[in-house]
Amino acid sequence: MTVWVGRYAMVSGQVREHGPWLVDRVRRSEDQELRVVVLAEPTDARSAEFCHEVAEAVAVLFARESLSITGGLLRALRQAHANLAEWNRRSLREHRVAVGVTCAVVRDGREVLLAQVGPGVAYVREGDRITRYHTAELPAATPIGSPDPIEPLFTSLTLNDGQLLLLTENAEAALGRHTIENALNAGPEQALAQLFPHTRGLTDMNAVLIADLDIDEDQIAAPLDFEEEPEEIEGREVAFTGMDDIPEPPPVRRPRGWKVLGSGEDGGAPRPPLPSIRRTRTVGGRGNALAPLVPWRTVALVAAAAVGLALLAWLVLPGILSEDRAAELDTAIAQAEAQLEVAATAESADSQREALQAALTEAERARALAPDDPRIEQIVANAEARLAALDAVTNVENLERLVTFEGTITAPVQPEELVAGGNALWLRESGRGRVIRLDPAGEAEPVEVYRAGETYGDVTARDPAAIAWDASTQRLLIIDAGRSLFAVDIGNDTAAPLALRDADEMRSVAGIAVYLGNLYILDPDGGEVWRYLPAAEGFDSERTGILGGVDLAGSTGLAVDGEVFVLDAPSLRHFVQGREEEPMLRGIDTPTETPVGLVEDVLREIVYVADRGGGRIVASDREGEFFRQYRHPDFIDLRGVAVAPDGTALYALTSDGISSFPVTPR
Repeated sequence: MTVWVGRYAMVSGQVREHGPWLVDRVRRSEDQELRVVVLAEPTDARSAEFCHEVAEAVAVLFARESLSITGGLLRALRQAHANLAEWNRRSLREHRVAVGVTCAVVRDGREVLLAQVGPGVAYVREGDRITRYHTAELPAATPIGSPDPIEPLFTSLTLNDGQLLLLTENAEAALGRHTIENALNAGPEQALAQLFPHTRGLTDMNAVLIADLDIDEDQIAAPLDFEEEPEEIEGREVAFTGMDDIPEPPPVRRPRGWKVLGSGEDGGAPRPPLPSIRRTRTVGGRGNALAPLVPWRTVALVAAAAVGLALLAWLVLPGILSEDRAAELDTAIAQAEAQLEVAATAESADSQREALQAALTEAERARALAPDDPRIEQIVANAEARLAALDAVTNVENLERLVTFEGTITAPVQPEELVAGGNALWLRESGRGRVIRLDPAGEAEPVEVYRAGETYGDVTARDPAAIAWDASTQRLLIIDAGRSLFAVDIGNDTAAPLALRDADEMRSVAGIAVYLGNLYILDPDGGEVWRYLPAAEGFDSERTGILGGVDLAGSTGLAVDGEVFVLDAPSLRHFVQGREEEPMLRGIDTPTETPVGLVEDVLREIVYVADRGGGRIVASDREGEFFRQYRHPDFIDLRGVAVAPDGTALYALTSDGISSFPVTPR
């Protein structure tokens, strides 16, 4: 198996195999060959034209370093940063630029060192696990060219039949995490092809896939020349300027509205030239005659003193530098260990996460100084194990398919919501405006209990808007788009209308819930959750607003257990006696991306959220602390979630069916 690098880019709205923000090179020496892939990303429009020059500079600077891979890469990034920061310092404020860099150095086809500075994102697939790496809210978020020092984030990886995907952040936003994970799960031969349709509408982006795959590449990386011949070199520039020995990439075609600053297009002052990074060399010559009054004795004394100082420096400086390096290493190790101690005593999961990430950053700084120090691996292993514990990922192994819609329910089926109750599952779907009763055991045929357009009693049903199980009366409640309320009792195959006073005064209905016989209705446009007490044949009672009027725009789900939980993407909100508490799901690794379902196991005080964008179902205790997330490849298009009455199983609703899996209470 060998390393394979595939890529594509959108350049000014046109697809290209190789974009200008990407540099892919090979560094060869006598004892090893390194593949260097550098992807730059602008922080704003005016920085775009600098991306290729920054990426090229990082690659060339790295090629000319004799340090370890980590040390060489760290020095290359810092030198490129110093160069661009100096240029910014000499420029007008409106001309200043900054660039993010994601760099991967591949050795022996499998060992990869990933370095990240500023914007940019990477996904790694190792077996069945896919991990996202980014710099947000870390010291490494500072981009190249900014006034502050940079602290690159280093990650060591091993690609055993694995894949590493580098993306610009706008590409990730267009794709969504579940699309990216699905593409990686499809294998390296298909991954980029599956990503392309979702990014073809972008103006500028890059995607690079590095895989442990024994196939030929369409493009072979160009070599980097890093050996110098001192007798022939008077001074070498390693700057953000054209390098004659490296092929020119495709030009940057800027979107409408972008201007080349300093070119006259923007009407501003011209930019100063970029500063050079030079390796200087003294070049001299001999004149025709020496001055007649040269003080030879003084010259001889000065020369002798210089030789003495040089000898002293040769004897003393290596020891001083070695001591400084050892002290810097010990400092980095001590700071990493201190962050581990902070994580051990931190009360919140968020604080633990922050400290553990800081420990990893310090460990990588130490690795740049002493790659083989065994203390570093111990720190990294400790921090990563504790981060994995905080992530609390449970890969579902016993997922049982209960219902496949195709061939079971008359098409079209567009599932919207799932509820469990009365030894049945109740499906609300919008394809034909139906509510269908399903047998979890799969023994009974599905039964349509409600359909839009039908007349129940003297009420013509409209599309169902929300459903909820009423455990106190053992019946399903349905509210439709016209604010009419219906009930389906156990044993009945059709709905019956119920009274709901002043329902037409509600501005919207996004969800309903039942607790202790009371009906609760989520009205986002009205900024309220309404409570109805049971009366007569239904809820012919005065409704009461229990939140006092709050902003609920965009809310999609409701759960009530005396307290109120509102699904308001991307957060889960918690209200107690009308007062809003801290947001739920505290301590989760990444916020929910597209939450589509909310259900509570009231007896065990566990709240579950189906996150379609993240391809997972997350669990929180009633107080708001995240404690588990369930993942499975089939969760690619979650539409809802329901919990069994005894709390031992969850039902996952997807676009093509319903599945169940066992859960263990916290």
